[in-house]
Amino acid sequence: MLQQLFNKEVFLLIEFSPPNQSIGYKYSPIFRQISTLFANQLKPFGITPEQWTVLYQVHLDEGINQKEIAIRTNKDQPTVTRILDVLDKKQLIIRQIDTLDRRAFLIYATPSAHTLINDTLPLELRLNDTVTAGITDQQLHDLQQIMQQIQHNINQAHQE
Repeated sequence: MLQQLFNKEVFLLIEFSPPNQSIGYKYSPIFRQISTLFANQLKPFGITPEQWTVLYQVHLDEGINQKEIAIRTNKDQPTVTRILDVLDKKQLIIRQIDTLDRRAFLIYATPSAHTLINDTLPLELRLNDTVTAGITDQQLHDLQQIMQQIQHNINQAHQE
């Protein structure tokens, strides 16, 4: 009896635990494919999706600091700093020292950045419409809830 139970547990473990069964393995290609599509659309504008995401946050909230950009874009601060360096070289942002915290910078978009975002935002919106075609609002809401729970579980795992 014990051997049968052991064999059943081993079978279940083998059946449902290969890498191709993991949620990350199954769904990360979707993110990469969406990012590739957006990257191709952004090429004529000389900006990557990662740079666009950071610049979009600055466009939305002038004077935002690097820490807040990192939180909103789900990127670590060194990555955001590197992206801001590139955006600065492209003259798309201006950094000003935060008078309340001299170690921090406040980030502002240049007029060129606002134009770029205004020109490219429709591309992002159309892409979103394309990849969510045939999916109901309720399904999108359910997906958002599921992804929030997964993110919560990941955050919990990091704290353990």
